[in-house]
Amino acid sequence: MKNVLLIFLALLIFSLAVFYFWGSNSHYPSSKYNEIKVYHNDYKSEGDTLKIMTYNIGYLSGMTNNMAVGRNEELFKTNLDRSIDLLSTHQPDIIGFQEIDFGSKRSYYHNQLDSIGINLNYPNSSVAVNWDKSYVPFPYWPIKHHFGKMLSGQAVLSKMQIVSNEFVVLQKPINAPFYYNQFYLERLIQISKILVKGNTVILMNVHLEAFDLETRQLHAAHLLSVFEEYAKEFPVLLIGDFNAIPSFVTSSGETETTMSIFIDHPLLDMAISEEQYRQEEEQYFTFDSVEPTKKIDYIFFTKNSIEKIASGVAREAADISDHLPVWMSFRLR
Repeated sequence: MKNVLLIFLALLIFSLAVFYFWGSNSHYPSSKYNEIKVYHNDYKSEGDTLKIMTYNIGYLSGMTNNMAVGRNEELFKTNLDRSIDLLSTHQPDIIGFQEIDFGSKRSYYHNQLDSIGINLNYPNSSVAVNWDKSYVPFPYWPIKHHFGKMLSGQAVLSKMQIVSNEFVVLQKPINAPFYYNQFYLERLIQISKILVKGNTVILMNVHLEAFDLETRQLHAAHLLSVFEEYAKEFPVLLIGDFNAIPSFVTSSGETETTMSIFIDHPLLDMAISEEQYRQEEEQYFTFDSVEPTKKIDYIFFTKNSIEKIASGVAREAADISDHLPVWMSFRLR
């Protein structure tokens, strides 16, 4: 009996080891992790006023993101149609997405970026793959709701030509065990150079750590240092899901200083300014989308080279995602 138990334990350990190395392994060519996709070459060249949007699209899963629930394919098709209608109404010249799937089991292997880009006639996009795993065992239980094969990340759609695209990989959660980090997504700074009427504009599209405050603060400090290098030479739009509330907010009962290094930076302004926010803060909450209670999605810009015209939160997006998109119209100075 003892020998049988030992054999069983040995087989179990072997099986777990095989799963660990297989599941956490990538399956997509790393050469395509920062790909620029050209759908056509009819780039926008007219007009001084532009519009940018940041949208954590939550892989079009609505309010079920990260929940251990069944999702049918119709949910994703419906939310894709809703997102296309929303973006068609807003007509942003540049969109930065977070949590967008390029071919994952959890969203029925749809390439959400291509579907949106082609349907809305954007000429090009840039990709930043941050989650490429053969099998992600999350949510943990029941097994039938595991995400499984994963190909997801951040992306940019632009009506102007994207001339280069790269990303900076941020540190994994410093307080998480090794096996958690092995299956976890990479947090990235996506950096796309966009040609706007002969000028190069830097778009930095980010998705900072959500669950570990200490790691998120490290990410923010690294992001700021990268921003400062580009801001020496170029107009910069710094956008995305920062997973942190504004440092000047106290009404929610939460306190966090992560955003202060951006909000107080002499080179940066926010699309939703502190003054604008304080006038009617509930209108500028971005999470969650059904009962919004806080702002964690932002657009920042270099105020010496970019002039804000108007801004807001697209509350009509409703529950396409668990986040609401932020938009800003602007012109280059």
